[in-house]
Amino acid sequence: MRYLFSEFRASEFDELYQEISQVFEISKEQLNALYLIMREELEKEGYPEHTLSRNIFLPSDERFQKRYDDALVIGVDIPSILELDNGVKEKKTVAILGQDPLRRSEARVEEISIGTPYALHLKNCREKLRNTRLYFDLIKVLLESGYRVYLTDVFKVWVSSSNGQSGIPLSQKDCNRFINLLKEELEIFEPLAVITWGQIASKTVSGIDLKIKHLEFPHPSGAANGTWRKIMGKSPTRENRINYWKQTIFDYLGSLTSKKG
Repeated sequence: MRYLFSEFRASEFDELYQEISQVFEISKEQLNALYLIMREELEKEGYPEHTLSRNIFLPSDERFQKRYDDALVIGVDIPSILELDNGVKEKKTVAILGQDPLRRSEARVEEISIGTPYALHLKNCREKLRNTRLYFDLIKVLLESGYRVYLTDVFKVWVSSSNGQSGIPLSQKDCNRFINLLKEELEIFEPLAVITWGQIASKTVSGIDLKIKHLEFPHPSGAANGTWRKIMGKSPTRENRINYWKQTIFDYLGSLTSKKG
């Protein structure tokens, strides 16, 4: 089965760039180049990395700037779109919103690590890594049902502490910048449905007037197994989570379709 990565329609890329450029100091050519190379890497093995200068993001809070400068590692995720390469045009869009671009490193990384949510532009992350393979299996339920999936983080920058042991919360000003960006993203891509993974994404989206009720899920990672067990009433095995996701998703999408009808 083959997939398409971030094949933007009509003016989507231009509009997305206009909004991203309100938060990041990045040229349209740089952003387009990232999407092009990630598209080329979609079916390649390995874990190719992409970086840009730390100054593509300038914190709004001067007090936060020093902590940003001292961070061991900084991550940025750009939004991505996945869909089946089956010749079908104008698929309806479902948006999945995550929290932030968590990164790990034992040594200081001078430049920003640029990726996509859950690194699903990488074949190894879709097919081999245990956690992200599950994430993709959940997303495949939507892809194989004829939807394209828009993936984005609520907060598109993750800043580590100076020792890399934890993340540093963004300032409220910067949080607001990213929330405003998210609102514009949803305006541009007009998803039929919005799904959140994890509490932070859910709470953030609850404060936005979406005009439709978003569907909340625990984060798919093993760290949320207790929450999955509670909502399913059974062991949070891979199979049980996928089956629960399928049933809940189809019920949700069915209710949205019936309302529109």
